[in-house]
Amino acid sequence: MPCREGETSVFWIETDQELADAVASWGNCVGLDTEFIRTDTFYPIPGLYQVASADQVFLIDPLTIKNWQPLRTFLMDPSTLIVMHACQEDLETLNHHLKVQPTSVVDTQFAHAFTGVDYSLSYANSVRRTIGVELHKQETRSNWLQRPLSEDQLTYAADDVIYLGPMYQVLRERMLSGGRLSWFEEDMSIRGTYEEPDPGTYYAQVKRAWQLPQRELARLQALCRWRENAARHYDLPRNRLVWDDHLLTLSRESSINPSMLKELLPPPVFKKYGNALVDAHAKGSQATLPKLLDRPLTAAQSARVKALRAVAAEQAQTLGIAPQLLARRKDVENCLRYYGRTGNLPPIYLGWRNAFVGDAFRDILSS
Repeated sequence: MPCREGETSVFWIETDQELADAVASWGNCVGLDTEFIRTDTFYPIPGLYQVASADQVFLIDPLTIKNWQPLRTFLMDPSTLIVMHACQEDLETLNHHLKVQPTSVVDTQFAHAFTGVDYSLSYANSVRRTIGVELHKQETRSNWLQRPLSEDQLTYAADDVIYLGPMYQVLRERMLSGGRLSWFEEDMSIRGTYEEPDPGTYYAQVKRAWQLPQRELARLQALCRWRENAARHYDLPRNRLVWDDHLLTLSRESSINPSMLKELLPPPVFKKYGNALVDAHAKGSQATLPKLLDRPLTAAQSARVKALRAVAAEQAQTLGIAPQLLARRKDVENCLRYYGRTGNLPPIYLGWRNAFVGDAFRDILSS
């Protein structure tokens, strides 16, 4: 049934049949957003799905619906365009809760970067700059698991999607007229997907892990892999199990025992996970040695990164696009390291970016 009347019709969807009927009424381009809570869990807990089709908004209650197949089928239809804003966390929520990867996704926040100098515009600012609508007070800190939702929450939830389709149409026209639509689509083929990270890769994110020799690094990898799997199994944040610093300390020890762990860890952590940590440490002591992690850049390398970013920033200014599209610090540092290993630019700089910075990057990196 409609929640409110006016220019936009808003429908609250809370049964399987209502969801099936709603999906059947949608066009082939919809705006999609999610509201979720992620305070005490590893995975996001969906509190609401919002879908806008033409001038109708559907607020879908994940606390009551059981049969999600109509929505899964819709999202996986390659003829359906899903418009989102800052889509990565929403894609993760869909992946975990619905076990689905939408086939055709576009991101209005990312599209803005191809039409102006701002890389991470908020949804409200994007709407104001693109279609001239000033949104009301935000409800981003709301408890989306409470029922009933307040009138302010319902208004915010509807506003969060109703402008996505019209906004993307404006941005698409701007990208098309500027010759940038193919660049955006090339990047969205990667950006518009989500894949849960391999539990064996987290260790590389631990601070000071680059300082470890290979055997200690193997132990850290094994300890982090255990914690990643445990966090997912128990659906708890990583630091509710064991802190990074504790895992780093343990990885430096050639052997560990319960007495050592009892001194290092909080009592509840030692009681629940002590034996598992001993086992993971032992596995790391026998595991195949991983490659050493990249060390911090030297002064000479940092100077090259600065030169690369300066070239890219100049090109971005000429093109009228966000400089981060050509020269995010992370991308440029990875480019320098990749070129040092292979003598080639990484894939991100062999697509549309190659025409604008490829030759200059090669000159700087080969000098």
